[in-house]
Amino acid sequence: MPARGMLLEVPFLRRAPEIECAWRLPITTAPGCHTEKETLLPKVMIDAGVLVRDEDLQRLAQYIEPVQIDRDDPCSEDELIAALQGFAGLIRLGGLVPALTRRVFSELPDLRIAGVRGDRFGTDVDLAAAAEFDVRIIDTDNIASAHPVAEWDLAMILICLRNAGAVYRQMIAAEETWANAGNEEFVSGELTERKVGLIGCGHVGQRLIELMQPFRVDLMVCDPYISPEMEARLAIVRGDLDQVLQHADILVVQVPHTPRTEKMIGARELELLGTGKILVNCSRGKVIDQGALTARLREGVLIAGLDVFDPEPLQKDSPLRALPNAFITPHIAWHAPNALHRYFATMALEFERFFRGESLQYELTHRMVDIRQGVI
Repeated sequence: MPARGMLLEVPFLRRAPEIECAWRLPITTAPGCHTEKETLLPKVMIDAGVLVRDEDLQRLAQYIEPVQIDRDDPCSEDELIAALQGFAGLIRLGGLVPALTRRVFSELPDLRIAGVRGDRFGTDVDLAAAAEFDVRIIDTDNIASAHPVAEWDLAMILICLRNAGAVYRQMIAAEETWANAGNEEFVSGELTERKVGLIGCGHVGQRLIELMQPFRVDLMVCDPYISPEMEARLAIVRGDLDQVLQHADILVVQVPHTPRTEKMIGARELELLGTGKILVNCSRGKVIDQGALTARLREGVLIAGLDVFDPEPLQKDSPLRALPNAFITPHIAWHAPNALHRYFATMALEFERFFRGESLQYELTHRMVDIRQGVI
């Protein structure tokens, strides 16, 4: 049996070479005693799959011994269980680690925390088994992508206020009218002090609220899961769906797709929103009845900024492609290459909190999964 800390029995694991010795730290054995000795930090297996900055890995290595998977093909469940013996943690951001099943948790007595990406529906993690075997599960996917999505929401609002989709088409066709956006009958011009309705106040919605603060917008939010603490912290006015629709000159839809949110914005809701308004959706295409929205856009009574569609990718013959009052992009809101390191960095911060004995901020809970699955 190899000594603790040895990896000879698992050839596809390796320590990051730049932190070969970072997993040993001197400690004082007792108060007043100055004798120091080395102690092994808890081992954490890392399937990065995303950009990892040296500074994030070095910082994390103060609290754990990071061991990276060094292979191209996915592990089997048997291989994962064999490799994770003696490990306290697992970071799964890539595609090399299989589902975390009851068997995985039951056969890894030292495992205490696992971080995953993109499993907010709990499909690849047995949360009941994780709880039974006292393994904390975290998912930082939405947090990592919240900033670029919120920024694109804001960009879409500003674009639509100037009817930039139609103006761009006119410029390309050399048919523009100077200093004329052609949107006098719509909400137009500047964002400052406009009435904004926000449907969904998750991580993206909260970041968007921060970004809109300099514009002093008149904001009303619809989200049944907002806590009183969040409501007070963000200083928001809440309303039900109909109230937000009637309030909004600019409507931003930023909810996940669940059984409860599918086509939550349909013909009735679009009629309630009224004419001359702006609608922005950078969340999921299925939360809006695309046929009903297309009909309203064809009538010329709305301007829309859309980054998501139903289905995706958008069909080549979709009428949305030809509508000048629809500014459309191919699901790019989340994609900011200079920020991709945040997927690992945010996860690393959660692991630091855990091994420092602090509260986790992004734990994947049964309640979160139930919300995503439309149970509550």
